[in-house]
Formats: sequence, C-alpha cells, structure tokens
Amino acid sequence: MKERVVARIRRERDGNWLVTFPEIRGAHTYGRSLNQLRRRIPEVLRLWDRDPARLDVIEVLDLPTSLKRAISVATKQRVELEMQSQTVQRDLERTIRRLQSQLKLGVRDSGELLGISPQYAHKLRHRKDVSHAAKVGKATSTRLPR
Repeated sequence: MKERVVARIRRERDGNWLVTFPEIRGAHTYGRSLNQLRRRIPEVLRLWDRDPARLDVIEVLDLPTSLKRAISVATKQRVELEMQSQTVQRDLERTIRRLQSQLKLGVRDSGELLGISPQYAHKLRHRKDVSHAAKVGKATSTRLPR
C-alpha cells in the first residue's frame, strides 16, 4: 500500500503556484502553471528521499469555497455533456447505417437528412465503437481538481 502525502497547493500574489507538504517540513516548490507545478512535485519529493512511485500524493487546492463549488459543478456538467454527446453520436451512427442499408443512401444524403456534413456522416459511419473506448477509459479525460 502506498504512503499518502498531502500536497497543499495555493496561488501566490505574484501569480505563481506554491505547493507545500505538511508532513515533510521544508519541502516546497513553485510553478508558473498548475501543470508545471505538478511536474515538479516528484522532483521535490526525491530531494527529500521520498520515492514518488511509492507515494499517493493527495492534492488539496486552497481556493475560495465558492470557486471550488463552481469548478465542481462545471466539471460535473462537462462529464455529463461528454456522456450525452457519445450517446448522440451512437444514435447518429445507427441512423446513418440504417439509411445506408435500407435506402441505399450515400453519406451526402444521409448527412443532409440528419443536418450534419457529409464528412461527419462518413466519420460516424466508419468510427470505432465509442462505448468500448469509454469502458476502458480512453474516450474522455475526467481529471478533477483536487
């Protein structure tokens, strides 16, 4: 089982992000972006003789409660919208296949009937199964702020 380490992240007045580790006295690092900061976390842990591969880093963002709530709501809505979009794409794909098999329509006429471009109709007709990709976690990124 991995050891848990809390990484407390906050935004400094100069615009940089600062991460500190309450359990590791003196350990900290900066980044101009959250992405840069997250890349530097393993480096600082190694400096304090901690193996990042054996640690479970729990990020705690110090943000106002109203912003945390807004981020949570927006993220939840984005995930729901992505799932709904996948459902719509599957339905469009099935309809395109039916139009092409039953009425022998091409992608131009199928797209015209569905209100989409012929290129998008072609893409949907020949796409891989999105439901399988979603099951293995490759369809969408759902990284949530911590």
